[in-house]
Amino acid sequence: MSGLVARRALIIILPLHSPRQHTRQKMVPHHTLPYPREACLFRYFVEEIAHWFDLCDEDRHFQLAVPRRAHHHPHLLNAIFAVAARHLSRLPQYRTPAGILYHGQLIPQLSEHDAVEYMLKCIPALRNFHEVEDDDYRDSIIATAVILRQLEEIDEEEDDAPANDSGNSQGDSGHSPSGKQVNFLPIINAVLRSSASQALFGRRSLIQAAYWMALRQEIYHSFTRKQPPQLFPSADLWHSASKANKTVMHTVQVAKWRWEDGSEREWLRLMDQQDYLEREILVNFRPIFKTTADKAKGEIFPTIWYGSNLEVTSIQQSIMAKSVLVAENPFLKAPSASRATWRKAENDVRLLLLELCGIALCHPASPPALLNAAIGIQLYGDFFTDRYERQALRGVVEKYRDARAWPVQKLLEMFRE
Repeated sequence: MSGLVARRALIIILPLHSPRQHTRQKMVPHHTLPYPREACLFRYFVEEIAHWFDLCDEDRHFQLAVPRRAHHHPHLLNAIFAVAARHLSRLPQYRTPAGILYHGQLIPQLSEHDAVEYMLKCIPALRNFHEVEDDDYRDSIIATAVILRQLEEIDEEEDDAPANDSGNSQGDSGHSPSGKQVNFLPIINAVLRSSASQALFGRRSLIQAAYWMALRQEIYHSFTRKQPPQLFPSADLWHSASKANKTVMHTVQVAKWRWEDGSEREWLRLMDQQDYLEREILVNFRPIFKTTADKAKGEIFPTIWYGSNLEVTSIQQSIMAKSVLVAENPFLKAPSASRATWRKAENDVRLLLLELCGIALCHPASPPALLNAAIGIQLYGDFFTDRYERQALRGVVEKYRDARAWPVQKLLEMFRE
């Protein structure tokens, strides 16, 4: 399917409300996947992608529950295929002249267009979710939308990237075949805000896991697009949220303040909340090993080891939020603010970013840690003027690009001498 055809198809079928012609998709029995291509995509999702969704979820719903549910819900299975195909088609380490080679299985002609085809198969179920009252089915719909939103994020990042960016799949023009018309957030919002889902939220753990993942996606979207989050948590969730998810809530609130509110009063509240998080919530997330960078040896980033991906994510979210609060302190704009105060704020942000990157580099098994570092660099990388520090930051961005084949051309341009 050409990119233009894919875009037109999406525009036609994406609306949420349509004539009531829904027939529930046929159940897929739990069995071995018959084709090597789908088996490889399924395995790649479970082993390489699912933990992105489970970073703040101790029960690992997307790694354990979602694959099981997918065997009973074709739209969920196709969402898994879509995001896995998008990743695999871009990663150079799996490419051979004959196609993608994954765990000894050859996948010929796998491209981003396959990801679009799989994604298109999900749309009818998403469009007609409001016609189905089955609880398990609703769980699968929200999980499908959240998975596809990550696919959307990858494509959005590529829209402005040049065709010769090394992150692109072979023969690709550099533009997403799905274009900019796809937006799964309204679907996520519609499902979560429906009365049936609201009633289920307290007793359906997969809906809860998908909701918190959707909030983390909002952080990514808000920080990279410099727009206020469109999905915003109710304050009522704070008391029942886990420690990790309290950090997620705080970071979403900081994003909303940064790109929408901007008031001094809210900044003061958020600074108090930041102090509370560090003092009461994250106090037990201590590194198992930590050393400062030895500049005499050419080191730029500190060495910081944590015991779990959950701790890494929570600490990095807190650092990102604090960086914004420090850098955008509204009181620095007052005529009475001294140049020394500005310099201190800039230095504090630089130290926070060096810590953010150090954590990322020390946890290669958690690729989202590199994503968080890249977001911080995108926001405040221009605070760095030292040539060696800038080269080190560029190295972090390149490492993320090479590890996950996520287009980062605009970030790399920031550090071009």
